[in-house]
Amino acid sequence: MNDLTEKYQKAMELLAANRLEESADILLKLQKVKSMAPFCQYRLAAISNITGDPETAYNLYYKAFRAKPDIAKYLFQETHSGHSYVFKSKKPEKEREDCPLCGNRGVPYWCYSMIEASNHNPSINPIRLWMYCKECHHLFAKDFPEKIFMHNTNPRKANPVYFNYYSKILEVIRKYTAGMSLFEVGVGASECLLAAREIGYDPLLGIDVIERHVEDAIKLYGLKAETADFNEYQSEHKWDVIIMGDVLEHVDDPVAAIQKAESLLSDEGALWVSTPNFESAHTIVVGHDDVMRKQQYHLNYFSRESLYSLLGRFGLVPVEYQISGHYGGSMEVIAIKESRLKE
Repeated sequence: MNDLTEKYQKAMELLAANRLEESADILLKLQKVKSMAPFCQYRLAAISNITGDPETAYNLYYKAFRAKPDIAKYLFQETHSGHSYVFKSKKPEKEREDCPLCGNRGVPYWCYSMIEASNHNPSINPIRLWMYCKECHHLFAKDFPEKIFMHNTNPRKANPVYFNYYSKILEVIRKYTAGMSLFEVGVGASECLLAAREIGYDPLLGIDVIERHVEDAIKLYGLKAETADFNEYQSEHKWDVIIMGDVLEHVDDPVAAIQKAESLLSDEGALWVSTPNFESAHTIVVGHDDVMRKQQYHLNYFSRESLYSLLGRFGLVPVEYQISGHYGGSMEVIAIKESRLKE
């Protein structure tokens, strides 16, 4: 091991120990060596983000990728999904600086390397800058692909472990609606629909943007499901229970999604929403190691405040708040129509 490598390894040890200033001092000196510069810039980007300068982090990350497009193979083991990633150019993406909830201008808040995600998708740009809205207390991606859920051809059987989880959720929902019709947005592996069918919910319908999920729900389990984008979905039917598990963080326009949910909910119905809470106890403790912060398919991160505000905009009143038993850092909220409280 030569002297440069020893110094770089020392900087990595200090970074792992959260001795950021000491690590940065070594990296700043090492980056003067051309061969070491991209690696130092990549690590300095992480330090910049941790110390509250996400814009500098954004620029340093891209500087590292442009200087060494195949840097990923030196950063990750061969078993990592990002190991083979090679940066060619920054792909055109949809850019947004105004909050999707209230329209006010956001400020840079976080910046992460997406290639560090366990399921890295090479068609997505390697860096994600997150913006914070001071007005409604919401986080949103500054730039992201127009379409990120194109297809999924991998089989995904339902996991029986989750049947009891959804059974308990549906039991709580029964406190707020006697109706037994259920509509799920994002069927995934069909666990919720299968649990609901066993309990006796009828009719049941699920939709998903991923065709394979819909095909499996129909062919494997005999469920009724349709391939559709929720914000574009049209129906005159009103549902007693609407399930939106891990949906809002994926949609470009969460306002339209909640408005659609309210329009499809019966007057005596209940809406169940699960979505990451960027202020959750989990993410406060885990911090920058929270895997949600490097989830490339997420476009929005709600706080309890921003979610409640959005629900209230369409006359939906939260009546239950639970910490998710499924995903660390997610909140689960049940809401009913405000008109019911006036009866």
